[in-house]
Amino acid sequence: MEAYKKTFSNLQNDMIKVMRYLSKLLMSNSRSDNIIERQMDEYQCELENLCVRSRNAVESYRPSGSFKNVNKVNENTGSICGNIEVTETGWLHITLNTLLPNCKYRISNYIGDTIGRLIQNCGYELPYFEKAFMAIVEYCNYENHNALDNDNKGWKMIPNALKGSVIEDDSQFVLSVGLFAEISEDLRCEIYVMPPEDGSLFMELLSSGMI
Repeated sequence: MEAYKKTFSNLQNDMIKVMRYLSKLLMSNSRSDNIIERQMDEYQCELENLCVRSRNAVESYRPSGSFKNVNKVNENTGSICGNIEVTETGWLHITLNTLLPNCKYRISNYIGDTIGRLIQNCGYELPYFEKAFMAIVEYCNYENHNALDNDNKGWKMIPNALKGSVIEDDSQFVLSVGLFAEISEDLRCEIYVMPPEDGSLFMELLSSGMI
């Protein structure tokens, strides 16, 4: 019980810290875009890290007999965060109901943790690739996006979340990566993992609007 109280007391302190970042953002009078952007990233990063720590804490201390509640939570997580499936062609397809985060200043592991949980709770066998091509497609527009520049897009946690369960490794000799963007009002991020030889087929389907 002592460890339980300490864990959730720490989460409470972390929540206070998040609120301080939010207050700092609200009270800022800066006219510098860089400063405002940094303050936004600090708040978002702290909030997402708190979410990950809360997930882990709740799982650790949930009563062992609460299997129905755990499944309900996982269903809710899936509907909020995204879903996972295997296509008819044998590709892994993950939909995230969010865009890739901006990693210019700070970044959390919220996306990686979410993908890991989708994989863990999918309920069926997923394909495993010794070598793979991973395509990440963001559906956004010029008004609604987290980063227009590819070098500011936080995608590196995705292969880390897939390593060991879907892909053997994320080294350059094992995994090839493609970043794509499509203009859309329906903001989301689609991730496809497939054999390397299917990469050209994927790009052909994407360019013709069939994905």
